[in-house]
Amino acid sequence: MVSETSKFNQFSKGPTRRRVLKGGLAIGGGAALGTILGPEALLSSARAESKTLTLESGTGMYADCLRTSFFEPFEKEAGIKILTSPENADNSKFKLAVTTRHYTSDVMDVSSAFAQPPNGEKYLEPIDYSVINKADLIPDLAQTYAVALDDFAYTLGYNSEKTGGKIPTGWDDFFDLEKFPGKRGVGDSPNTILIMALLADGVAPKDIVPLDFDRAFKKLNTIRKDLVFWETGAQVQDLLISGETPLTMMYANRVASAHADGKPVGQVWNGFLVASDMRAVAKGNPNKDLAMKYLAFVLSKKNQRDADKLHRPRPREHPCGDQPEMGRRVSLRSFGQAARAAR
Repeated sequence: MVSETSKFNQFSKGPTRRRVLKGGLAIGGGAALGTILGPEALLSSARAESKTLTLESGTGMYADCLRTSFFEPFEKEAGIKILTSPENADNSKFKLAVTTRHYTSDVMDVSSAFAQPPNGEKYLEPIDYSVINKADLIPDLAQTYAVALDDFAYTLGYNSEKTGGKIPTGWDDFFDLEKFPGKRGVGDSPNTILIMALLADGVAPKDIVPLDFDRAFKKLNTIRKDLVFWETGAQVQDLLISGETPLTMMYANRVASAHADGKPVGQVWNGFLVASDMRAVAKGNPNKDLAMKYLAFVLSKKNQRDADKLHRPRPREHPCGDQPEMGRRVSLRSFGQAARAAR
C-alpha cells in the first residue's frame, strides 16, 4: 500500500496541505504538528481533572453544524467548556500523542483502516459501549477502537451553464472531455479517486475489492492534465459554482446547498460513494471518560437527527429515513478492507 500511495502522490503532482498532514511521520511527525499547531495547542496529561474538552473542528458549514448540533448543546449538558483544534487528517497524531503523552485533542478524526489492529490496539482507547448505546448504531460503523460520527456521500456535481444544459449520467461522463469539455475537480485522497476511476472504467461495485491500481491509474491518466485537486468543502463548492471545474467529484451536501441558493448546479447519484467521519480517542488520554460521554451524547438519536436537519449527511442511527434514487453505490469501507488485506 505504501508504494501505491507514493504513486498517487506523484500522480497528483506533489503535496497539498492535507496530504502533507497525512504523511506526518514521513516528513517529521511531531515537528510538523508542533509547527502547525504551536505549543499552546498541545494538551498535557495535567488535564486529568479538566473541565474542558478539546475537539477537532471542521471548516465552513460542517464546522457550523458541529458547533450548533454538538459542541454548544454538550457544553450546556455537561457544564464544561469545549475548545477546538484544527482539523487534522494525519493518523500519526495518535502515535505522537501516545509517545509524548501530549494530546492535540481529546476526540479526533481517524481513518477506519488505522483503527484496526495492530494500530488500533496500540494507539487508541477502546470505545466505551457501556456509555455509548451501540444498539442505536449501524454495526459496521460501531468499531472496537473508532465510531462513526456521521457518514456522507461523494457525488458527481455539474455546472449546467458550463455544460450547455447537458446533464451527465455517471462517472464515465467525468472522463469524456469531448462531450463535457473543461477541468475536473477531485479531492486529494486516493481512495475516493481510485474507486471512482474504476467505476468509470466499468468495474462493478461488487468487484472493486481488491483494487486494481494499474487499471485505475491508466484510466486517470486519460484526463490527468485536466484534474484540479481540492482540499476543503468550501473550495470544491467554489470550483463548481465558478465553473472552473464544470464536472466535480464532491460532497453531496455542498452541491445541494449551492443549488438551494439558486446556483446553476446539480448532481448525479449514479455511482455515488459513501464515506464516514470516524472518531477516536488516543490511548492514555486522561480526558477519555469525558470524551466517551461526549461521543455518547452526539451519537444519540435526538442529536443525530438535529445534526441531520442542518447538515444532511445520513445519520448514524436506525432508521435512516428517505434516500434519493441512488443507482450504483460503493462504500469506501471496502477500501479500508483492501488496505488491511494488503498488509
